[in-house]
Amino acid sequence: MGTFLFQVAIEAQGLETLIAATPDEGEEDLESFAGMSALLFDIQLRPVTFFKGYSDLMSKMFSMTGDPINVVKGLILLSDHSEVIQLQSGLKASAEFQGGLAIDISGGMEISLWYRESKTSVNNRYIEINNFYHKTAYNTAQKAF
Repeated sequence: MGTFLFQVAIEAQGLETLIAATPDEGEEDLESFAGMSALLFDIQLRPVTFFKGYSDLMSKMFSMTGDPINVVKGLILLSDHSEVIQLQSGLKASAEFQGGLAIDISGGMEISLWYRESKTSVNNRYIEINNFYHKTAYNTAQKAF
């Protein structure tokens, strides 16, 4: 099985009372909760909590701006390598390799108590940049014997 660049999971529990549904057996006393967690290169990142508890949900609903919440945002250096090779002709070849990743993962949640529905969104944006620099030079300095 291969390694994923990133993976996002949205978690929710205890929302049955908000939509007038019957909770499953053993889940009657669960506190309302919604959040999102992410894996980046198979490393678990800090989870983000949208709300925890009914009072927190109501507070968030009345102050909700609709803007997504950032889970991961940053720059990652993937490779940085420099090498100099002496060629048989006397020339020196140098090469530099650099690779980076800019990543932005965000998510949002909208809940309507009137229509008894919720909508979640996850935005994944990333760009990979690779840079290669090559130079060939002739050494004009001579050694004295």
